[in-house]
Amino acid sequence: MAVVNTFMAFFDWLLFSRAIAAQPLHPEPVFILGHPRTGTTHIHNLLANDPRFAFATTFHAGFPSSFLSLEPARGLLSGLLERQRPMDNMALHWDLPAEDEIAVNLLTGGDSPYLALVFPRLWRPLLRSYLTFGASGQTGTVHSVSGERGGGAEPAREREQVLVVPREAGSDNKPVSEATDDPRVSAAFRRWLAAFTWFMRKVTYRYVRTNRVRNRNHNQRGQHGVSHGDQAPQPPMLLIKSPVHTARLGIWLRLYPRARFIFIHRHPLEVFQSAANMADTYYWYTYLQRPTDQVTNDFIMDQYDIMYKSYMSERERVPAGRLVEVGFSELESDPLGVLRRIYHQFGWDEQYDMLTSRFRSYVVSLADFKKNHFNSLSPDVEAVIRERWAESSKALGYT
Repeated sequence: MAVVNTFMAFFDWLLFSRAIAAQPLHPEPVFILGHPRTGTTHIHNLLANDPRFAFATTFHAGFPSSFLSLEPARGLLSGLLERQRPMDNMALHWDLPAEDEIAVNLLTGGDSPYLALVFPRLWRPLLRSYLTFGASGQTGTVHSVSGERGGGAEPAREREQVLVVPREAGSDNKPVSEATDDPRVSAAFRRWLAAFTWFMRKVTYRYVRTNRVRNRNHNQRGQHGVSHGDQAPQPPMLLIKSPVHTARLGIWLRLYPRARFIFIHRHPLEVFQSAANMADTYYWYTYLQRPTDQVTNDFIMDQYDIMYKSYMSERERVPAGRLVEVGFSELESDPLGVLRRIYHQFGWDEQYDMLTSRFRSYVVSLADFKKNHFNSLSPDVEAVIRERWAESSKALGYT
Protein backbone atom coordinates (compact mmCIF):
# COMPACT_ATOMS: atom_id res chain seq x y z
CA MET A 1 0.00 0.00 0.00
CA ALA A 2 2.83 2.40 0.81
CA VAL A 3 4.52 1.76 -2.54
CA VAL A 4 1.28 2.32 -4.45
CA ASN A 5 0.47 5.44 -2.45
CA THR A 6 3.92 6.92 -3.01
CA PHE A 7 4.13 6.09 -6.71
CA MET A 8 0.65 7.40 -7.53
CA ALA A 9 1.24 10.56 -5.48
CA PHE A 10 3.08 11.99 -8.49
CA PHE A 11 -0.12 11.96 -10.53
CA ASP A 12 -2.16 13.62 -7.78
CA TRP A 13 0.50 16.32 -7.49
CA LEU A 14 0.76 16.81 -11.25
CA LEU A 15 -2.97 16.90 -11.95
CA PHE A 16 -4.54 18.38 -8.85
CA SER A 17 -2.03 20.19 -6.60
CA ARG A 18 -2.91 23.72 -7.76
CA ALA A 19 -6.64 23.11 -7.41
CA ILE A 20 -6.18 21.64 -3.94
CA ALA A 21 -4.03 24.55 -2.80
CA ALA A 22 -6.73 26.98 -3.97
CA GLN A 23 -9.61 25.07 -2.39
CA PRO A 24 -11.22 27.02 0.48
CA LEU A 25 -12.45 25.24 3.59
CA HIS A 26 -15.80 25.71 5.26
CA PRO A 27 -15.44 27.95 8.33
CA GLU A 28 -17.72 25.77 10.50
CA PRO A 29 -16.42 22.18 10.61
CA VAL A 30 -17.94 19.63 12.96
CA PHE A 31 -15.46 17.81 15.20
CA ILE A 32 -16.34 14.49 16.85
CA LEU A 33 -14.37 14.19 20.09
CA GLY A 34 -13.92 11.43 22.63
CA HIS A 35 -11.46 8.80 23.80
CA PRO A 36 -11.11 5.74 21.55
CA ARG A 37 -13.82 3.14 22.17
CA THR A 38 -16.46 5.59 23.42
CA GLY A 39 -18.76 5.47 20.38
CA THR A 40 -17.13 8.09 18.16
CA THR A 41 -17.17 5.77 15.14
CA HIS A 42 -20.89 5.10 15.60
CA ILE A 43 -21.82 8.80 15.62
CA HIS A 44 -19.39 9.43 12.76
CA ASN A 45 -21.14 6.83 10.60
CA LEU A 46 -24.56 8.19 11.54
CA LEU A 47 -23.73 11.79 10.67
CA ALA A 48 -22.06 10.76 7.41
CA ASN A 49 -25.57 10.03 6.09
CA ASP A 50 -26.10 13.81 5.90
CA PRO A 51 -25.11 14.79 2.33
CA ARG A 52 -24.04 18.26 3.46
CA PHE A 53 -20.89 16.82 4.99
CA ALA A 54 -17.59 16.07 3.34
CA PHE A 55 -15.49 13.57 5.27
CA ALA A 56 -12.43 11.39 4.90
CA THR A 57 -13.25 7.84 3.84
CA THR A 58 -11.27 4.70 4.51
CA PHE A 59 -9.93 4.95 0.96
CA HIS A 60 -8.78 8.54 1.46
CA ALA A 61 -7.09 7.70 4.76
CA GLY A 62 -5.41 4.63 3.31
CA PHE A 63 -4.07 6.44 0.23
CA PRO A 64 -3.89 10.11 1.26
CA SER A 65 -1.24 11.07 -1.29
CA SER A 66 -2.93 9.46 -4.27
CA PHE A 67 -6.64 8.80 -3.74
CA LEU A 68 -7.76 11.19 -6.51
CA SER A 69 -5.78 9.31 -9.15
CA LEU A 70 -6.44 5.89 -7.64
CA GLU A 71 -10.22 6.15 -7.29
CA PRO A 72 -10.98 4.73 -10.76
CA ALA A 73 -9.12 1.57 -9.71
CA ARG A 74 -10.60 1.41 -6.22
CA GLY A 75 -12.49 -1.81 -6.93
CA LEU A 76 -9.26 -3.59 -7.78
CA LEU A 77 -7.95 -2.80 -4.29
CA SER A 78 -10.97 -4.13 -2.41
CA GLY A 79 -9.10 -7.33 -1.54
CA LEU A 80 -6.85 -5.35 0.80
CA LEU A 81 -9.69 -5.00 3.31
CA GLU A 82 -11.38 -7.49 5.55
CA ARG A 83 -15.17 -7.19 5.66
CA GLN A 84 -15.18 -6.40 9.38
CA ARG A 85 -12.95 -4.51 11.79
CA PRO A 86 -11.08 -6.99 14.01
CA MET A 87 -11.69 -5.14 17.29
CA ASP A 88 -15.48 -4.76 17.16
CA ASN A 89 -16.86 -6.58 14.07
CA MET A 90 -18.18 -3.37 12.53
CA ALA A 91 -18.43 -3.34 8.74
CA LEU A 92 -15.36 -2.21 6.81
CA HIS A 93 -15.18 -0.97 3.23
CA TRP A 94 -13.54 1.83 1.29
CA ASP A 95 -16.49 4.25 1.46
CA LEU A 96 -16.92 4.24 5.23
CA PRO A 97 -15.90 7.37 7.18
CA ALA A 98 -12.38 7.20 8.59
CA GLU A 99 -10.10 9.12 10.91
CA ASP A 100 -8.16 11.95 9.31
CA GLU A 101 -5.26 11.38 11.71
CA ILE A 102 -4.49 8.08 9.96
CA ALA A 103 -3.86 10.05 6.77
CA VAL A 104 -1.87 12.78 8.51
CA ASN A 105 0.35 10.19 10.17
CA LEU A 106 1.21 8.89 6.70
CA LEU A 107 1.59 12.32 5.09
CA THR A 108 4.04 13.51 7.76
CA GLY A 109 5.98 10.28 8.09
CA GLY A 110 4.93 9.88 11.71
CA ASP A 111 4.38 13.35 13.24
CA SER A 112 1.38 11.96 15.07
CA PRO A 113 0.65 9.98 18.23
CA TYR A 114 -0.66 7.31 15.87
CA LEU A 115 2.93 6.40 15.10
CA ALA A 116 2.73 4.58 18.44
CA LEU A 117 0.59 1.98 16.65
CA VAL A 118 3.71 1.16 14.63
CA PHE A 119 6.47 1.89 17.17
CA PRO A 120 4.72 1.53 20.55
CA ARG A 121 7.88 1.90 22.62
CA LEU A 122 8.25 5.49 21.37
CA TRP A 123 5.05 6.48 23.16
CA ARG A 124 6.46 7.92 26.37
CA PRO A 125 9.86 9.06 25.08
CA LEU A 126 8.32 11.19 22.29
CA LEU A 127 4.87 10.47 20.86
CA ARG A 128 2.84 11.22 23.96
CA SER A 129 3.76 14.89 23.56
CA TYR A 130 2.22 14.82 20.06
CA LEU A 131 -1.28 14.47 21.49
CA THR A 132 -1.50 18.17 22.40
CA PHE A 133 1.74 19.49 20.90
CA GLY A 134 1.80 21.46 24.15
CA ALA A 135 -0.91 23.79 22.88
CA SER A 136 -3.63 22.96 25.40
CA GLY A 137 -4.04 21.14 28.67
CA GLN A 138 -1.52 19.69 31.07
CA THR A 139 0.02 16.25 30.79
CA GLY A 140 0.67 16.15 34.52
CA THR A 141 2.25 13.26 36.40
CA VAL A 142 1.46 9.86 34.93
CA HIS A 143 1.32 6.47 36.58
CA SER A 144 1.22 2.98 35.20
CA VAL A 145 -1.70 0.57 35.58
CA SER A 146 0.30 -1.33 38.15
CA GLY A 147 0.25 1.80 40.31
CA GLU A 148 3.96 2.50 39.99
CA ARG A 149 5.27 5.81 38.73
CA GLY A 150 5.74 5.63 34.96
CA GLY A 151 9.14 5.96 33.38
CA GLY A 152 10.27 8.90 31.35
CA ALA A 153 10.35 12.57 32.25
CA GLU A 154 7.64 15.02 31.32
CA PRO A 155 8.57 17.71 28.78
CA ALA A 156 10.10 20.74 30.44
CA ARG A 157 7.84 23.82 30.62
CA GLU A 158 10.40 26.50 31.49
CA ARG A 159 9.59 28.83 28.62
CA GLU A 160 6.81 29.24 26.13
CA GLN A 161 7.34 29.20 22.39
CA VAL A 162 4.86 30.67 19.93
CA LEU A 163 3.89 29.11 16.62
CA VAL A 164 1.94 31.03 14.01
CA VAL A 165 -0.63 28.80 12.38
CA PRO A 166 -1.78 29.29 8.78
CA ARG A 167 -4.86 31.43 8.24
CA GLU A 168 -8.08 29.55 7.60
CA ALA A 169 -11.64 30.69 7.05
CA GLY A 170 -12.92 32.23 10.26
CA SER A 171 -9.52 32.28 11.94
CA ASP A 172 -8.25 35.32 13.82
CA ASN A 173 -4.71 34.22 12.89
CA LYS A 174 -3.52 34.67 16.45
CA PRO A 175 -0.57 32.50 17.41
CA VAL A 176 -1.11 29.19 19.12
CA SER A 177 1.01 28.83 22.24
CA GLU A 178 3.33 25.84 22.15
CA ALA A 179 4.15 25.09 25.78
CA THR A 180 7.26 23.04 25.17
CA ASP A 181 10.93 23.74 24.60
CA ASP A 182 11.49 20.52 22.65
CA PRO A 183 12.34 21.57 19.07
CA ARG A 184 11.27 18.16 17.79
CA VAL A 185 7.73 18.73 19.02
CA SER A 186 7.60 22.28 17.67
CA ALA A 187 8.75 21.16 14.23
CA ALA A 188 6.36 18.19 14.30
CA PHE A 189 3.46 20.53 15.09
CA ARG A 190 4.18 22.67 12.05
CA ARG A 191 4.41 19.65 9.76
CA TRP A 192 1.31 18.07 11.27
CA LEU A 193 -0.82 21.22 10.89
CA ALA A 194 0.31 21.76 7.28
CA ALA A 195 -0.48 18.12 6.41
CA PHE A 196 -3.86 18.21 8.15
CA THR A 197 -4.86 21.38 6.31
CA TRP A 198 -3.71 19.98 2.97
CA PHE A 199 -5.58 16.74 3.51
CA MET A 200 -8.80 18.56 4.47
CA ARG A 201 -8.48 20.74 1.35
CA LYS A 202 -8.02 17.61 -0.73
CA VAL A 203 -11.06 15.88 0.75
CA THR A 204 -13.11 19.05 0.20
CA TYR A 205 -11.86 19.39 -3.37
CA ARG A 206 -12.80 15.80 -4.13
CA TYR A 207 -16.32 16.40 -2.78
CA VAL A 208 -16.75 19.65 -4.77
CA ARG A 209 -15.33 18.10 -7.94
CA THR A 210 -17.60 15.05 -7.70
CA ASN A 211 -20.70 17.19 -7.18
CA ARG A 212 -19.75 19.47 -10.06
CA VAL A 213 -19.49 16.50 -12.41
CA ARG A 214 -22.75 15.05 -11.10
CA ASN A 215 -24.58 18.35 -11.61
CA ARG A 216 -23.16 18.76 -15.12
CA ASN A 217 -24.33 15.28 -16.08
CA HIS A 218 -27.71 16.02 -14.54
CA ASN A 219 -28.10 19.14 -16.69
CA GLN A 220 -26.92 17.36 -19.81
CA ARG A 221 -29.71 14.79 -19.42
CA GLY A 222 -32.16 17.61 -20.08
CA GLN A 223 -33.25 18.32 -16.54
CA HIS A 224 -34.76 21.76 -16.02
CA GLY A 225 -33.48 24.32 -13.58
CA VAL A 226 -30.84 26.96 -13.32
CA SER A 227 -27.34 25.81 -14.19
CA HIS A 228 -24.49 27.46 -12.38
CA GLY A 229 -21.90 26.07 -14.76
CA ASP A 230 -18.44 25.80 -13.28
CA GLN A 231 -18.86 28.56 -10.71
CA ALA A 232 -17.16 27.70 -7.46
CA PRO A 233 -19.83 26.42 -5.04
CA GLN A 234 -19.87 26.94 -1.30
CA PRO A 235 -17.42 24.41 0.18
CA PRO A 236 -19.17 21.63 2.12
CA MET A 237 -19.05 21.40 5.88
CA LEU A 238 -16.30 19.08 7.02
CA LEU A 239 -17.12 16.22 9.38
CA ILE A 240 -13.87 15.53 11.22
CA LYS A 241 -13.33 12.65 13.60
CA SER A 242 -10.28 11.39 15.40
CA PRO A 243 -9.96 10.84 19.15
CA VAL A 244 -6.70 12.81 19.21
CA HIS A 245 -8.64 16.01 18.46
CA THR A 246 -10.10 15.75 21.97
CA ALA A 247 -6.68 16.79 23.28
CA ARG A 248 -6.45 19.60 20.69
CA LEU A 249 -9.69 21.44 21.43
CA GLY A 250 -7.74 24.61 22.20
CA ILE A 251 -6.07 24.52 18.79
CA TRP A 252 -9.37 24.11 16.96
CA LEU A 253 -11.08 26.88 18.93
CA ARG A 254 -8.32 29.23 17.84
CA LEU A 255 -8.29 28.14 14.21
CA TYR A 256 -12.04 27.66 13.77
CA PRO A 257 -13.94 29.86 16.26
CA ARG A 258 -17.24 28.93 14.57
CA ALA A 259 -16.64 25.17 14.67
CA ARG A 260 -19.10 22.78 16.30
CA PHE A 261 -18.14 19.91 18.59
CA ILE A 262 -19.71 16.62 19.66
CA PHE A 263 -18.09 14.96 22.67
CA ILE A 264 -18.82 11.27 23.33
CA HIS A 265 -18.06 9.75 26.74
CA ARG A 266 -18.38 6.33 28.33
CA HIS A 267 -17.88 4.72 31.72
CA PRO A 268 -14.10 4.70 32.31
CA LEU A 269 -13.99 0.99 33.19
CA GLU A 270 -15.70 0.14 29.90
CA VAL A 271 -13.33 2.45 28.04
CA PHE A 272 -10.32 0.60 29.44
CA GLN A 273 -11.82 -2.83 28.72
CA SER A 274 -12.65 -1.91 25.12
CA ALA A 275 -9.31 -0.18 24.55
CA ALA A 276 -7.42 -3.20 25.91
CA ASN A 277 -9.43 -5.46 23.61
CA MET A 278 -8.57 -3.23 20.66
CA ALA A 279 -4.89 -3.40 21.53
CA ASP A 280 -5.05 -7.18 21.69
CA THR A 281 -7.07 -7.74 18.51
CA TYR A 282 -6.05 -4.89 16.20
CA TYR A 283 -2.73 -3.26 17.04
CA TRP A 284 -0.78 -6.40 16.13
CA TYR A 285 -1.68 -5.74 12.49
CA THR A 286 0.29 -2.47 12.61
CA TYR A 287 3.11 -3.02 15.11
CA LEU A 288 6.70 -3.07 13.88
CA GLN A 289 7.88 -3.25 17.50
CA ARG A 290 6.83 -5.69 20.18
CA PRO A 291 5.45 -3.80 23.20
CA THR A 292 5.32 -5.06 26.76
CA ASP A 293 1.99 -5.17 28.56
CA GLN A 294 3.18 -2.17 30.56
CA VAL A 295 3.82 -0.15 27.40
CA THR A 296 0.31 -0.95 26.14
CA ASN A 297 -1.26 -0.04 29.49
CA ASP A 298 0.68 3.23 29.60
CA PHE A 299 -0.54 4.06 26.09
CA ILE A 300 -4.20 3.55 27.05
CA MET A 301 -4.01 5.29 30.42
CA ASP A 302 -1.90 8.23 29.29
CA GLN A 303 -4.20 8.90 26.33
CA TYR A 304 -7.23 9.05 28.58
CA ASP A 305 -5.51 11.34 31.10
CA ILE A 306 -4.27 13.80 28.50
CA MET A 307 -7.46 13.85 26.41
CA TYR A 308 -9.74 14.31 29.40
CA LYS A 309 -7.65 17.03 31.09
CA SER A 310 -7.09 18.92 27.84
CA TYR A 311 -10.77 18.76 26.92
CA MET A 312 -11.99 19.88 30.34
CA SER A 313 -9.52 22.76 30.44
CA GLU A 314 -10.89 24.16 27.15
CA ARG A 315 -14.55 23.12 27.27
CA GLU A 316 -15.83 26.39 28.75
CA ARG A 317 -14.35 28.34 25.85
CA VAL A 318 -16.68 26.70 23.31
CA PRO A 319 -19.35 29.24 22.30
CA ALA A 320 -22.89 28.58 23.49
CA GLY A 321 -24.83 26.22 21.27
CA ARG A 322 -21.75 24.72 19.62
CA LEU A 323 -21.01 21.77 21.90
CA VAL A 324 -23.11 18.65 22.51
CA GLU A 325 -22.02 16.02 25.03
CA VAL A 326 -23.39 12.50 24.61
CA GLY A 327 -23.07 9.41 26.78
CA PHE A 328 -22.34 6.09 25.09
CA SER A 329 -25.31 4.40 26.77
CA GLU A 330 -27.65 7.07 25.38
CA LEU A 331 -26.17 6.72 21.90
CA GLU A 332 -26.46 2.95 22.06
CA SER A 333 -30.08 2.88 23.26
CA ASP A 334 -31.51 5.78 21.25
CA PRO A 335 -29.28 6.84 18.32
CA LEU A 336 -32.08 8.72 16.55
CA GLY A 337 -32.90 10.62 19.73
CA VAL A 338 -29.23 11.59 20.06
CA LEU A 339 -29.15 12.80 16.46
CA ARG A 340 -32.30 14.85 16.98
CA ARG A 341 -30.74 16.48 20.05
CA ILE A 342 -27.53 17.27 18.15
CA TYR A 343 -29.38 18.76 15.20
CA HIS A 344 -31.62 20.80 17.50
CA GLN A 345 -28.64 22.14 19.46
CA PHE A 346 -26.93 23.21 16.24
CA GLY A 347 -30.09 24.78 14.81
CA TRP A 348 -30.57 22.14 12.13
CA ASP A 349 -34.09 20.90 12.96
CA GLU A 350 -35.32 21.25 9.38
CA GLN A 351 -32.38 19.26 8.06
CA TYR A 352 -33.01 16.48 10.58
CA ASP A 353 -36.64 16.23 9.52
CA MET A 354 -35.55 15.89 5.89
CA LEU A 355 -33.07 13.12 6.73
CA THR A 356 -35.01 11.14 9.32
CA SER A 357 -35.81 8.26 6.97
CA ARG A 358 -32.18 8.03 5.87
CA PHE A 359 -30.95 7.97 9.47
CA ARG A 360 -33.56 5.38 10.40
CA SER A 361 -32.57 3.12 7.50
CA TYR A 362 -28.96 3.17 8.65
CA VAL A 363 -29.93 2.33 12.24
CA VAL A 364 -32.10 -0.57 11.02
CA SER A 365 -29.14 -1.90 9.03
CA LEU A 366 -27.29 -2.38 12.34
CA ALA A 367 -29.96 -4.66 13.80
CA ASP A 368 -27.79 -7.79 13.52
CA PHE A 369 -24.68 -6.17 14.97
CA LYS A 370 -23.33 -8.07 17.97
CA LYS A 371 -21.66 -5.99 20.64
CA ASN A 372 -18.36 -7.17 22.12
CA HIS A 373 -18.31 -8.80 25.54
CA PHE A 374 -15.14 -8.33 27.55
CA ASN A 375 -13.42 -10.27 30.29
CA SER A 376 -13.78 -8.86 33.77
CA LEU A 377 -10.96 -6.71 35.08
CA SER A 378 -8.90 -7.98 37.98
CA PRO A 379 -9.60 -6.21 41.30
CA ASP A 380 -6.11 -4.66 41.29
CA VAL A 381 -6.44 -3.22 37.78
CA GLU A 382 -9.97 -1.98 38.45
CA ALA A 383 -8.80 -0.25 41.63
CA VAL A 384 -6.01 1.55 39.77
CA ILE A 385 -8.40 2.71 37.05
CA ARG A 386 -10.98 3.92 39.54
CA GLU A 387 -8.34 5.86 41.46
CA ARG A 388 -6.55 7.33 38.47
CA TRP A 389 -9.71 8.26 36.54
CA ALA A 390 -11.77 9.28 39.57
CA GLU A 391 -11.90 12.91 38.51
CA SER A 392 -13.35 12.17 35.09
CA SER A 393 -15.76 9.58 36.52
CA LYS A 394 -17.20 12.21 38.83
CA ALA A 395 -17.31 14.99 36.23
CA LEU A 396 -19.02 12.78 33.64
CA GLY A 397 -21.50 11.27 36.10
CA TYR A 398 -20.09 7.75 36.44
CA THR A 399 -19.55 7.63 40.22
